[in-house]
Amino acid sequence: MGGSQTVTALRSVFMTPAEIRVRLLLSAQRALLAQVAASLRCVTCEWRDTHVQVQFIFDGEISDEDRDDVHAIGAEIIADFPAPWTISEDLLRVDYPADTRPVALSLYVYQRKELTP
Repeated sequence: MGGSQTVTALRSVFMTPAEIRVRLLLSAQRALLAQVAASLRCVTCEWRDTHVQVQFIFDGEISDEDRDDVHAIGAEIIADFPAPWTISEDLLRVDYPADTRPVALSLYVYQRKELTP
């Protein structure tokens, strides 16, 4: 790898927090296109070091199809990050009208419209 390629590769691993935030949110929103089930209440995320955590909060029972979709979304997200970045996807059931905020991660990617009880 030449000098300029090495610098480019290192720059992609060592992004600023603002760059990581933008990349993570845009990547997650793109990955959600045509993947949002009616039972999905919200998607939140955050990162620590080079690990991304994405949380999917569902209303009602979480199906095998939901699990497959979440893993596909996770794969789409992490594909936008260079090695050594990793990802974990958490699926939680928090039935409406229960508040999702106590379990949500720091960044919201998606939140469905819900009536206040």
